[in-house]
Amino acid sequence: MSVHPPSPLFTAPRSGPRRALLITGGSGPERRGSLASAVDVAAALDELGVDATVCDLDDLDPAMLDAHDLAFLAIHGWYGEDGKLQGLLELAALPYNGSGVAASAVAMHKPLCNRVAAAIGLAVPRWVELSAPRCSAELIERFGGRVFVKPASGGGSLDAGVVDDADELRARFDAASMQGIELLACEYVAGIDVSVGIVECDGAPHLLPELATRHDAAFYDYAVKHDASRRRHECPSHLDAPIAQALREQSLRMYRALGCRGYMRADFIVDPGGRGWFLEVNTLPGLSRAGNLATMAAAAGWKYTELIDHILATIPARCARYRP
Repeated sequence: MSVHPPSPLFTAPRSGPRRALLITGGSGPERRGSLASAVDVAAALDELGVDATVCDLDDLDPAMLDAHDLAFLAIHGWYGEDGKLQGLLELAALPYNGSGVAASAVAMHKPLCNRVAAAIGLAVPRWVELSAPRCSAELIERFGGRVFVKPASGGGSLDAGVVDDADELRARFDAASMQGIELLACEYVAGIDVSVGIVECDGAPHLLPELATRHDAAFYDYAVKHDASRRRHECPSHLDAPIAQALREQSLRMYRALGCRGYMRADFIVDPGGRGWFLEVNTLPGLSRAGNLATMAAAAGWKYTELIDHILATIPARCARYRP
């Protein structure tokens, strides 16, 4: 297990310029973050000599898949990170970055991902899939007086919040139900938010220096994530070495248990007692230059373009479709 990946630029052998379909946007709630990733990825691909065509997922024409050698996914959340797009690309035999259909789908669906984490021994805050009968003061009391509510499939802290009142809990459930969004009610854990990044280099997963985020909000919400004045990043973190090592080991276990490929980011919260609690896995973490993964890569000594080149190198070669 390596914390610091190789520093030289790892470039896979190439036979002439490659044509990449850079897929971004989409109609999910994380569209804004996807577009921000794509701007920086497009510039890096150009610097690496990759001929990239930027395509909004909402405008994707299946005929475009045959016109490119690979797909580079700079897209997050619904339809981009949940296995659906990966399934389409598999059918088209177009190689792409990131995890496959199964790993993407399980990681995106938090109830399934929580079960995987618990099964391999990670500490997971208590949680239930929220339903009308569960929107009660009894549930809040059972979880310690406060619950953390978040979508069963989603990221970016969108539609998430801390709730200590049954009426608010019910209102959140009703609003989500009208939009077809499933919610989880989780035990609220206060502490330091920590992310661990993994990028495969030369066929092996390598751990980047962990990133700790300190802030004064009730949780690492959307506003804090998009306002640098309200948070402070530490990378590498200032966590005690045994705590940081445990989080790195747990991230690698999740990577292997889910069957992830290429790269991944795992998120935890470390409580005041030093215990790390698993929150989620991102199989297509944000790739903007100012994003968490790029920050961790920089702490490992990589330039941003090197990070993108490492990710490019994890994309398999295009294979012919199997025809019996």
